[in-house]
Amino acid sequence: MGSVIAALIAALSGCGGSGLPGFEDGGEPPDPRSPATAPKVDFSADIRAEATSVSVTYTVINNESSEVFVADRTLVPSGAGTKLSTAPYVTAESGEDGPVLVLSHRVFPWPPGVNLAVAPMGGGQLLAPGKTLTVETSLDLPATRNQPFGDDLGHGKITLPEAPVAVRFCLGVVASPIPPALRLEEADGGLTFAHGNAGHDAQHLLCSASKSLATDPARG
Repeated sequence: MGSVIAALIAALSGCGGSGLPGFEDGGEPPDPRSPATAPKVDFSADIRAEATSVSVTYTVINNESSEVFVADRTLVPSGAGTKLSTAPYVTAESGEDGPVLVLSHRVFPWPPGVNLAVAPMGGGQLLAPGKTLTVETSLDLPATRNQPFGDDLGHGKITLPEAPVAVRFCLGVVASPIPPALRLEEADGGLTFAHGNAGHDAQHLLCSASKSLATDPARG
């Protein structure tokens, strides 16, 4: 029943054309729209898609009268531990013309049925009123999926589509007051935060338009 409902929702939203599997069939977990009001920020993203790589340069200007939290880092392995990085999260969604890669710096909600003793962490920084932040991120193609809750969420390993046709970028921004559930803590290179429903519902996602991916003749 759940798969039927998910498929109906995808069809009604106009995002079912590329045939990506639903969550219970081994696809991406649900990502409900956040109820957070859009903060007063200016956002722009320059996406450069080459045959073997994608790079993004984005800028955020805080027009609020108080600081905002920008989730502009991910946590990646480093030696025996982890470190903050500008490497993006990488997931996929359905587009009108086929699968779309979604690169992001953001807060993710708990996937249905997933119970971890400790929430996965991401990174970011507080942006003061009137200040501007510019970040560069990139990845090689073909891309590897990167989502903080992992690739196997109980319905088989989640993989990216073999032939995505486009890419876009999304950034999570949280306006003040910053919810305690984000659990911000000082770290080398910025702040860490906890992924989860409360943080997800407090963030507003700023997303670019989709950019067509170049075709690599060597990959057909």
